[in-house]
Amino acid sequence: MTILVESHLPLPAGEAWQLVKRSQTLIFVTRGIIGFRSGDFPAIWQQGQLISTRLYAFGLIPLWKHSLKFERIDDDRMELSTSESGGLISVWNHLIKIEKESETICKYSDKVEIRAGILTPLVCLFAQAFYRYRQRRWKLMVNRTD
Repeated sequence: MTILVESHLPLPAGEAWQLVKRSQTLIFVTRGIIGFRSGDFPAIWQQGQLISTRLYAFGLIPLWKHSLKFERIDDDRMELSTSESGGLISVWNHLIKIEKESETICKYSDKVEIRAGILTPLVCLFAQAFYRYRQRRWKLMVNRTD
């Protein structure tokens, strides 16, 4: 199954794209629901990079080891794609895309293909809520940097 969550950010596309590539952005936008062993992350994601990290529910409760492979980081198209897996989830292919709407506004989208066996529909419901949360956190982050 695939989910898609989109929103508009009050930020030039180029600035949003630079934030997408920073691990601190991921840590900020997921804080409160999912935490990571952040020492596992580089400052800037690199294409081809494979990261293995422990996930934490609400930043406290240890979950499973999760692997992220940065399949493509395309500066021209402003797209970042990862293939991820861990725990009950055999496939979590994530595409982040930034599109210029105007000089000061961009469209941010998260598209995720998920496979988790019989639990796929439940995992997709969680993912839909999780990415809506992440995008609200993006807006909070953008408004804090004004």
